[in-house]
Amino acid sequence: MGYHLTSIREGIMKKEFALGALGLLCGAGSAMAQSNVTIYGVLDTYMAYTNATGKGSVVSMDGGGYQANRIGFRGTEDLGGGLRANFQLENGFLSDTGGLADSTRLFNRQSWIGLAGGLGEVRAGRQNAPGFLMIARLDAFAGATFASFLNNVSAYTPRYDNMIGYISPNMSGFKVQAYVGLGEQAAPRNGLNAYMLGGEYENGPLYLGISSSLQNSANDNQSIKSTFAGGAYDYGMGKVFLGYYRGNNLGAVAATNVAGAYYSAYSISANYRLTTQATLGTGYGWAKDSSGADRNARQFSLIGTYDLSKRTMLYSTYAHLSNKNGATFSLSGAGPITKNVPTAGGTVNGVQVGIRHLF
Repeated sequence: MGYHLTSIREGIMKKEFALGALGLLCGAGSAMAQSNVTIYGVLDTYMAYTNATGKGSVVSMDGGGYQANRIGFRGTEDLGGGLRANFQLENGFLSDTGGLADSTRLFNRQSWIGLAGGLGEVRAGRQNAPGFLMIARLDAFAGATFASFLNNVSAYTPRYDNMIGYISPNMSGFKVQAYVGLGEQAAPRNGLNAYMLGGEYENGPLYLGISSSLQNSANDNQSIKSTFAGGAYDYGMGKVFLGYYRGNNLGAVAATNVAGAYYSAYSISANYRLTTQATLGTGYGWAKDSSGADRNARQFSLIGTYDLSKRTMLYSTYAHLSNKNGATFSLSGAGPITKNVPTAGGTVNGVQVGIRHLF
């Protein structure tokens, strides 16, 4: 998925850095293990049309429909004895304008360093929450695009600063992750701390996953929570997906101690491989307001993808989302980008046509 830089003569995107034999430099006979750095990324741009109640229609070009745009650096060094040093730096950008996704950070998506061995991997720095990666496996829309109801109605935090994380090795199909994000406050000591836990099981055609994250408010008196669960089954000509989300992130602000509204969302979807290159998918989702105000929402979705190569894909989606009793959910991409939010209780329809390239 990334280009390995293999030599200076071969130019820009393929270059592998190797550390030489330290033992030779020191006059010893032993050589230092090899290390390498990989540059990788995603370019994703799409045209969109949305029409929302009370707002009219919008035609736009946006970046990050199926996957958010990024350029990253991933490296590893073999330290010997089964131990490796790993790191990852990842910057998000807007392919339609060339701007930064976050003008306050150079590596806004990931910035961590770690050690890995037979017992698993420990990482430190800004990292993805388990739910961010898991949502992409819980519906036929990769947890993104206008078509992903789970993405449209969940308000989870995709990544946190100052995280210490552990990722287990694969244990007969099982894998677990655990993270603590430090709020770095003098008092209260646990204010703004974040805690995440995820578990996955994958065996042949079956995938199951559950993840949960919790962040304390600044005064440590309340918690902002998000949980994802579900799975997928490959039936040979495609996959069937079940997804679930529950959280009180909607409207929540940990830094100012603002509590959020609880929502539960459910999604069922499936796709079918027409050919080795073309896939069609559909899905239906509904969300329930747990406050009793019945600010609920429902969505019907379609998606089509066509692989031009292993790295370049065309995609198109259609989504119809209807709100009830004052809810204002809308359609977003992987960015996410929400161009057209309906008036309270309204509906929104959207179409995307895009291209995604991996390098």
